Amino acid sequence: MDKWYDIMTTYEKKVDVKSKAEQLELISYYYGYTAWLIGAEKNDTAELYIDKSEKIIDELLETSPEDPTLLAFKGSFIAFTIGITNLKAIYLGPKSMRYINKSIELDPENIQGNIEKGNSMYYMPSAFGGDKAEAIEYYLKAIAGFEDQELVVNNWMYINTMTALGQAYEATEQIQLAKLCYEKIIRIFPNFMWVEDELYPDLLKRHKL
Repeated sequence: MDKWYDIMTTYEKKVDVKSKAEQLELISYYYGYTAWLIGAEKNDTAELYIDKSEKIIDELLETSPEDPTLLAFKGSFIAFTIGITNLKAIYLGPKSMRYINKSIELDPENIQGNIEKGNSMYYMPSAFGGDKAEAIEYYLKAIAGFEDQELVVNNWMYINTMTALGQAYEATEQIQLAKLCYEKIIRIFPNFMWVEDELYPDLLKRHKL
């Protein structure tokens, strides 16, 4: 993540604020880094990047209010806030879902929209509509989008979605599919240590494979 931070901070200094594509790329860097910060319980820093990201997203939404990728990212950063403070889920959860659902409604094939819909279904408690089996369908759709558009090589978002799919397979007791998913990741991205050194061997050990 030190390398990630260096690349991200270098890019944010040279990003063209008039280029929507470059700003979306910067948001994707913030997205990955914020998720890692929350996982590492560095919540104060995560909040800074949530604020940075939402500022850019809101400015872009003013001129592109129906951009499905922007809407999906907006929903995801609201969800990050819930990840920091679960008590906010009561009122922020529906707000996050409105953005994500609108993204899917505007473009059912949108990759980011399907990722975020999958994430919401995976992490949302079942009492509030969460469904890990349904999450798998959205992850598969996002992965198909990456592959159909040849957005696989050196694409961290693709590998992250593949990893989420493997975890969802395991969570729904589809162990052989989880195993195959992790093996595919290892073949394509042999240096992705989280899967190769943790998730895959843990799966084998837990299920005596």
